[in-house]
Amino acid sequence: MYIEFYALWAEDAYAEESEESPEAAVELLTSGEGRLCFRSGGHTHHAVFTAEVWDQAPPKDERAWESSAEVEWFCRSGEVALWSYGGPSDPVVELGAEDTLWRVRAYVRGQERVRELAQQEVPAGVEQFLVQFWPA
Repeated sequence: MYIEFYALWAEDAYAEESEESPEAAVELLTSGEGRLCFRSGGHTHHAVFTAEVWDQAPPKDERAWESSAEVEWFCRSGEVALWSYGGPSDPVVELGAEDTLWRVRAYVRGQERVRELAQQEVPAGVEQFLVQFWPA
């Protein structure tokens, strides 16, 4: 996922496009105004974004992560598009159920390192997200 200006967010893939882009997130993961906003560590870079869809709460991922957070989020279409200021991602994340309230857990690593590297280059794969979705 190509991230610009520290901004990464997710929206229902078929929601009307908002004229307002969100500000860069302060917390790792927040939910509001139909969006999931993720804090990114680097100004401009390529992050690894892995999404998992579960039918129940997954076990906590025990790998080394810098931070994690969990929120609830409603998705009408069952498909999620990732965004940064350059536009939406392709392909979308298919959740498999419409009109569903989801629990969303995000993990991240590499934010400290990408913050340093992105000041001098456009790093790829340094910042890594794991995001898990399951019905609330």
